[in-house]
Amino acid sequence: MSEVSGSGSNSTQSTAMRVVLVLGVIVGIGIWGFLSIEPLQPAPVDESVSAYGCVEDEPLPDSEFNYLVECSDEVGIDFQHTVGPLGTYYVPESVGSGAAWQDFNGDGFLDLLLINGGHSAGVAEDFPEGTNVGHVILRGNADHTFSAAAVLDNPGFGMGTAVGDIDNDGDADIYVTCVKQDRLYLNEGDFQFRDVTDECGITEDEWGTGAAFFDYDRDGLLDLVVANYTHDDEYDHQVACTFIRGDKASYCGPHKFQTTVDRLYRNTGQRSNSGVPLFEDVTSVAGLEAATTYGFTVVACDLTGDEWPDILIANDGQPNRFWVNQQNGTFKEEAVARGVAVNAGGVAEAGMGIAIGDVNHDLAIDLVFTHLATETTTVYVNDGDGYFHDGTDAANVGQATMRHTGWGAALIDLNHDGLLDLPMVHGLVIPCHSWFAPHGEDTFEIRHDSIPNPEKYWRDYADRNLLLMGSQAASFQDATIPSGGDFTRAIGSARGLLYGDPDEDGDLDLLVTNSGSRARFYRNDFPAAGHWLKLRLYDENTQRNALGAKVVIHCGETKRTSMLVPCTSFLTNHDPRIHFGLGTCNHVDSIQVHWPDGSLDDCVEQFEGGPADQELTLIRGQGNKKKESL
Repeated sequence: MSEVSGSGSNSTQSTAMRVVLVLGVIVGIGIWGFLSIEPLQPAPVDESVSAYGCVEDEPLPDSEFNYLVECSDEVGIDFQHTVGPLGTYYVPESVGSGAAWQDFNGDGFLDLLLINGGHSAGVAEDFPEGTNVGHVILRGNADHTFSAAAVLDNPGFGMGTAVGDIDNDGDADIYVTCVKQDRLYLNEGDFQFRDVTDECGITEDEWGTGAAFFDYDRDGLLDLVVANYTHDDEYDHQVACTFIRGDKASYCGPHKFQTTVDRLYRNTGQRSNSGVPLFEDVTSVAGLEAATTYGFTVVACDLTGDEWPDILIANDGQPNRFWVNQQNGTFKEEAVARGVAVNAGGVAEAGMGIAIGDVNHDLAIDLVFTHLATETTTVYVNDGDGYFHDGTDAANVGQATMRHTGWGAALIDLNHDGLLDLPMVHGLVIPCHSWFAPHGEDTFEIRHDSIPNPEKYWRDYADRNLLLMGSQAASFQDATIPSGGDFTRAIGSARGLLYGDPDEDGDLDLLVTNSGSRARFYRNDFPAAGHWLKLRLYDENTQRNALGAKVVIHCGETKRTSMLVPCTSFLTNHDPRIHFGLGTCNHVDSIQVHWPDGSLDDCVEQFEGGPADQELTLIRGQGNKKKESL
């Protein structure tokens, strides 16, 4: 026993020694091999594969029905958005261009304001001779074409616009958001506009984006709210962002810079020595300094149902802001409590554009936010009194929008079937085939690249526009391929989506602005699936359109609601008339209007209706007062 035991012990020791020797040899060979080979290099980038494909690589089949017809040349709209010269990746170049429909000269026809960009900071080169960098106004003619009317002086580096009559003299004035100082233009009639920025009391030195006129204190004078985007003390946004794989550069995302404060200006009712309306910065007093944003779009209207206008801000990459009017000159930020800060997964998305409308016909205004690719366009359904839930999946919007980077959007009835449709415009924020990460970049880099072909440059930032049609209350069907026509087959890096009825045929046409490219006008040729009604809401006391007014129309047992809130979508100011698609309703029984300043003893004013398929002007004080809520 002892001998056998002793022999087993020696065998075990020998085996262990052999194992150690073998392991040593293996480790040695491994070390030698590691030291003898060249360092690993990054895998080559396959330019044919990218998370961001080029739309030209995936052309849509021919549209079965071309219901949105591109006819810019036919109607005389020939506007080129100008930024650059390109090559430094000056970040404001990528944000784009605003536009507005408005009858500026009071002749009954819609005119068109188009906001231009400008010369990029830090670039020594000049634009080619003859390049226009001014903001352009095109006159709407009786034959529904457009012709040159005015170019605004001192344009700055323009972004978006808000239009409203700030002095209650019967004509609409213009506010233009810019990088650095915004501009205010007073309408002096016959397409003459005076730059009154230096006199009006508005000092807006941040990078302004969205803006809106509204009467937040209900004193009958239009106040102003401005969304500001990013702040950059170090580079002044004159810097590119590069990705670790390959020598690719693009525009930096907001998270590379600092957040800013959105600003509120109160119309004091006082005038300067030359008669210019004076504004007071009440941002701090009103409480808006309590939270900062990467602010893009601002919507100002009553979303809580208390008859006082609130402020909603689309925040790029952080929770959205919802400032609820406290009825005493102050606002309280309640986005989380009211369900619009983040999506259903609790994730803050890249808020860009906002559309509003009653998608489920419950007489409460719902919201649509556009976002980056890999996120979805998000639908927030109003549960009543301004509390919302994420209804994206139920609305059938998520899958169609996941691959696209959204900007302007609208909730409008294109075919008059009584259901709101959702056209959306898109454009990349990084070039296609670039291999950039979906939501960002790695490093700052000062660059000055040669861009011999600006048209090709912007085509690399193109994305597909989408058309979702209302299929039933609160749900949409993707009609991009069968019915989108020229609108969804356009190649461009779109930003603003503007709607209105400049040809006065009762349906809403679309205008799209594109970064560094032409604006495009799309005529609505949808076959009418029902009737329509347009409303102009006019207050003789203020001599202007009643911005912020709420309307409910009654057609038998059917009720529909809307609001006069022209500044939605992205950087745009729409036709200042309310448009309804009525479906089979051919006669409106009554119309209820709640005027925005609530000075009619908090009464709803009721007007008689009339036959469908017409435009009605409702003048304050000519209806019947009726004490009931909308």
